[in-house]
Amino acid sequence: MNRRALLILCLIVAVDTGSFGLLAPVLPFLVAKLTGSLNAITVTQVTALYAGCQLVGAPLIGRASDRYGRKPLMAASIGVGSLALLGSGFSPSLALLMLFQAIKGGSAAVFALAQAMVADRNETPQARTVSFGALGAALGMGFVFGPALGGLIGSFNPRAPFLVAAVLTLINLVLVLRFLPETQAAFGTESEAQTAPLRQPLRWWSRESAELRTMLLVYFLFYLGFSSFTGIFVVDARLRFDWGPQASGLLLCFVGVIAAVVQGGLLPRLLRLYPARRLAELGLILVAVALMGVSAIREGHWLYLTQLFFATGVGLSTPGLRTLLSTAVDESQQGLLGGITQSCVSLTSLLGPLAAGRLYNDAGYSLTFHLQAAVVFAAAALLIVTKSRARPIQFQPTNTPSP
Repeated sequence: MNRRALLILCLIVAVDTGSFGLLAPVLPFLVAKLTGSLNAITVTQVTALYAGCQLVGAPLIGRASDRYGRKPLMAASIGVGSLALLGSGFSPSLALLMLFQAIKGGSAAVFALAQAMVADRNETPQARTVSFGALGAALGMGFVFGPALGGLIGSFNPRAPFLVAAVLTLINLVLVLRFLPETQAAFGTESEAQTAPLRQPLRWWSRESAELRTMLLVYFLFYLGFSSFTGIFVVDARLRFDWGPQASGLLLCFVGVIAAVVQGGLLPRLLRLYPARRLAELGLILVAVALMGVSAIREGHWLYLTQLFFATGVGLSTPGLRTLLSTAVDESQQGLLGGITQSCVSLTSLLGPLAAGRLYNDAGYSLTFHLQAAVVFAAAALLIVTKSRARPIQFQPTNTPSP
């Protein structure tokens, strides 16, 4: 992928993430305003609904982009999301807020399509890892200005960040339509290879698919721990340390800065010394250690130390995991893979916060964070003991006898 196209794509990802990050420190407080109390279970139900709808929408959008192109699907995703944000900001009840969050989740596919675009235009694993790292840095930059701005605005009115986020998504729509090039060389027809995984699900269990299955399991476990933590973090900070939207937003901003520095500056240098797999293993271990640290601290300012480990670990692990996944399938299936991985993230974002909210409410913060750490440790262990075959699989159609 040429530098100009990658820069535009990173800008789109940063703006999209920033609009999402605006809501992170204020959504629990808007739910509390609509319901009359700050309850972990209710808050996580709203975030889980968003994730559940994304679980359904992302693979459909990813598959459609393999046939109709990345750019038009990204534009449609952003346009629908902007309308849903406006609806969320003006929602007079919890039911309407959940409806518009469901629409937003079902249309959210910018990052999944961005990953497919990177895979379209980068042939070598190292080039892909660097480009995925650039996307990760853009993701981090979005979480630099998004939560900080959202926390500041939300301290006056928790509805305002939703309206600002809608404006940002409209800016993104202009960037996509005017400046983003289409990265797929040819589209308009679906090859047998593209449709085979969905028409023949049993082939996912063949020997050729073993590495893909393993990497998806690692990806799932990592994001299960990640999503369950981020889904409960703002509530925990409020209940344990009496933090409001602004304090939580500043910490999320700090996490974004660290992740951007790691993925944008440190990662390309480390890749000259270590393979992406080893960096991913180290990153997963750092995330697990950070989660254990959160359960051990007794004062809020120590969160900056635990989140330093957390952000560094996320910054090291996610580009490598995405690269390992992208090299496990054929080039014609990158859009489908992007949808599948986004669905994996959405599934964990559905299950993780729901489980964390219930566990936090019933058993307390210590057991909650220790279990999250154990899940991420399991992902690291699986990645360490698994040997890569470094051979992309292709889903070939299997001839079946006619009845």
